[in-house]
Amino acid sequence: MVSWGEATRWNPAVLQEAVGEINAAYNKLVACSDDLRDINTPEGWHGDSAGAAAAEVNQIIDGLEEYAADIAALRRAAGDTGDAITGVQNGVREAEVIASSNHFTIAPDGGVVDNGVPDVPPERAQLMAEERTRLAEELKDRVVQVLRQATDIDDDLCAVLERIEAGNVIDATGNDNENTSLAAAGNSGAVNGALSVLAPPPVGADPSTNAAWWAALSEAQRKQLIAQHPDWVGNRDGVKAADRSKANLSLLEQQKRSFTAELERLRREDGDSDEIARLEQRVKAIDSITGMMHNPDGSLNPNRQLMSLDLTGDHPKAAIANGDVDTAQHVAVFTPGMNSTVDGNLSGYVNDMQGVRHSAEDMLRRGGDMSNVATVTWIGYEPSTGDDPSSLLGLVTGENSASGGDKLAKFDQGINASRPTDPHLTALGHSQGSIVTGISLTHGATGVDDAVVFGSPGVADHFGIDNTARDLKVPEGHAYNIKADGDDVAQYVPETWRYGRAPYAMDGMNQLSADAATDPDGSPLAASHGHSEYTRTTPEGVDSTSKHNIAAIVAGRPQLAVSAH
Repeated sequence: MVSWGEATRWNPAVLQEAVGEINAAYNKLVACSDDLRDINTPEGWHGDSAGAAAAEVNQIIDGLEEYAADIAALRRAAGDTGDAITGVQNGVREAEVIASSNHFTIAPDGGVVDNGVPDVPPERAQLMAEERTRLAEELKDRVVQVLRQATDIDDDLCAVLERIEAGNVIDATGNDNENTSLAAAGNSGAVNGALSVLAPPPVGADPSTNAAWWAALSEAQRKQLIAQHPDWVGNRDGVKAADRSKANLSLLEQQKRSFTAELERLRREDGDSDEIARLEQRVKAIDSITGMMHNPDGSLNPNRQLMSLDLTGDHPKAAIANGDVDTAQHVAVFTPGMNSTVDGNLSGYVNDMQGVRHSAEDMLRRGGDMSNVATVTWIGYEPSTGDDPSSLLGLVTGENSASGGDKLAKFDQGINASRPTDPHLTALGHSQGSIVTGISLTHGATGVDDAVVFGSPGVADHFGIDNTARDLKVPEGHAYNIKADGDDVAQYVPETWRYGRAPYAMDGMNQLSADAATDPDGSPLAASHGHSEYTRTTPEGVDSTSKHNIAAIVAGRPQLAVSAH
């Protein structure tokens, strides 16, 4: 077993430099193939001497074929090991950055030491303690995954070296020596000299474990997994957003081919109509996502990331980001409510969130701040359906909201875990999405810094719970509610306490305006009305007050928000 102290000293340079020298020796050897063919028994030579000579030549050829395979295996193993060590270095580097920036230390034996944070305000002590517990567990996960990768590399390399030492890289005696090719022997040896890529943690692993595994892989290993096993990567919370997107785009194409072929078969054989309808919905969802991820000219939109794709269950599910979630200083995750579908209104939500992103970045730029913003629209659960939004009272079940809250909590945790430095993370929830968001924030240590609910019937999933904003595990004073005039869902459903205390009357919840107003610069802001105008921009290009307020929180500029009267 490799120790942490040993892993921190690993350096791929020696192996990477050796590859060139090994390759030069290999090329010289392979160049002898023609000469070997020429030294076979001369034409016309027969008898015992000729047979003995032929046997000797075959032994020489077999030995050189084995030698070529050995050198090729060593070259491949050295190259793969040198590459894989860059992953170990990256895993070590990310773990040490997280540790040092949060007052932790990783000891040579891999132990995680919490050095403490001075001067924590009493009102933040509990939340800070939970956060430090989460950080300690994340660092432990990173140590485990780095050492798991290092041990896997060490074991693989030793196995190749043992095969070389034993002369078992290939069976040279089974080759046709009349048509000798040392290059062919070398190709076989190179295959047997390849290192494995570290398998992922189990399905359902914590985002921090997934992030640690991904960080300890080299860039080449990540590309290999994305190409060969996109299903291992695309929906794994904790993996970098850009890599998840590449994997999910690959899955999107695979699923389209699979569903289309099955549809054609069912139609041809007059198959089950319900299954045909289900597959047609999947294909429609895939086409819709493909359209959202590409520009009108068919090129891939570089400002979009497909962060999750799940075509199982009753309805397709997906999450699409505007901007770069891996590098943005401010990230918002928006969860829409009932009647939201991937093939229906996801595109509109993504465009709305692009508008929020633009408004947030505009606020930052006007303040001289060049920070970037990314927004994610997350339909990772199956929203309830109904013709009348006010029917939330009867249609929204605890099961889909609660399971959605569990998934959303891991998704949020994954964003933070995938980055050495956490972004300012904002949770946004509308309608049923605010219930899912509220449930997710009771999990604790999600990494969410601010939460904004709008058009909200409540933020809990238990009847009669007299909850407060403090039940949401965000810093005190960082939970916000917006209720527009004429929004029956936000006004009347909370009166039943079906989803906890009314957000507009909840202790500790900041109330923001949706009425016409002016921003701090004196520019006009428009009113929002009803249940579906919270991210509205007028045809004249004027943001609604509610959209302005959402953008202000996303940008980390709450002082620019307009409070409710």
